[in-house]
Amino acid sequence: MIINTNSLEIFKQNEYRETDIGLVSNNAYLSIVATNNCQRNCFYCINSHTDRRLNLPIGKAVKNIKKLVDKYGIKEAVILGGEPLLHKDIVSLCRQVKEAGIKKLFLTTNGIELCNNFSLIKDLSFLLDGLNISFHNEDFIPFSMLNTIYVSFIGKVRVNTNVWRGNNSDPWSLYKFIRKLSNGHYCNEVRVSNLIKKDSFSVNEINSPETEDMILSDNEYKSLFIEYLRRESEDHAIFVNENTLGFVKYFLVPTPVPVIVNWNIGSKVSDQVCENDIKHRKINTFKCLVNGDISLSWNTNNIIQL
Repeated sequence: MIINTNSLEIFKQNEYRETDIGLVSNNAYLSIVATNNCQRNCFYCINSHTDRRLNLPIGKAVKNIKKLVDKYGIKEAVILGGEPLLHKDIVSLCRQVKEAGIKKLFLTTNGIELCNNFSLIKDLSFLLDGLNISFHNEDFIPFSMLNTIYVSFIGKVRVNTNVWRGNNSDPWSLYKFIRKLSNGHYCNEVRVSNLIKKDSFSVNEINSPETEDMILSDNEYKSLFIEYLRRESEDHAIFVNENTLGFVKYFLVPTPVPVIVNWNIGSKVSDQVCENDIKHRKINTFKCLVNGDISLSWNTNNIIQL
């Protein structure tokens, strides 16, 4: 069977090498926060209550990224926000990140700016290996625009979709939504995820009452995903890799447009960065924060010196 996916997560197995900051995976990748600015204020976003005026200083960031590439062999990166396309020099940022030695570069967007500036899709096509569209329903953009982006972008388009209470949080709704994405001309791959509490993962560590109410419990997410996978298993063999990048569990549904179900349940930042056991901690991801520093988490508690 040929499975048409080059997902960062699902099939890559980690090999770790000893470094001064711990055991770094050969698959470790970099997340780059281009800006805290965004058109929306989603309750589940780690940047939802941060200073929207903050934009990544390209010079400082690219200098640190080059050091990161040279020292730890980072090959892949994804540019995030806020909404990264609101950074006024986003095309230049993408170009300079590639020139710093990143082999594969992706960008995650809500798609709103692409609706207003079709030339941006063409500009990004020449620089990015993939475009990730956050599409949880039609609140950001309609299905028709998702189709336009997909057919216009030269490269892989992945849809990232989150589940929360009232948004595809029952098995039938989730099944229908994912089947529409995976059977239509909207993307090359779908990734569905549960929401996690912000806690110390986030630059915004406070969970609002709305966030608490909307996030399903671990058991509810498990039940939902198990039932969704049961429905899919009637037509497809489900692949699972329980140990790819750290504590996250991934399931793959090999539909014509592959679907990845991402289980990130019960994890804490201490599980990831292991502050008390630096020598033996396994490092799978790095973060370039909006100030240009390189960190092991989304907050400023784990800045590394390059």
